[in-house]
Amino acid sequence: MIRHDGHQYGTAAQIAHQLGPDITADRVRDWARRSRNPDDPLHGLLPGLHTAGRGRGTTWYRYDQAAQVEAVTRRTLAARGGPARNR
Repeated sequence: MIRHDGHQYGTAAQIAHQLGPDITADRVRDWARRSRNPDDPLHGLLPGLHTAGRGRGTTWYRYDQAAQVEAVTRRTLAARGGPARNR
């Protein structure tokens, strides 16, 4: 994880690790993909910051935004009767 302008950023794997054992890097990338879709309820909530580098480069996500998306998706699942974890 890195800090920039007062915010903590991490890769999808780092964010997933911070959010808990039931969150995967693929889930974080899925939230980011959904965030780019104007018709999705997560639109604009988890933009990625892509930096050039070896190979494909690296995409960074803000931890606080990812935590907000996690909370939104958990509330939505709980409201529909889906699985939710107690905090």
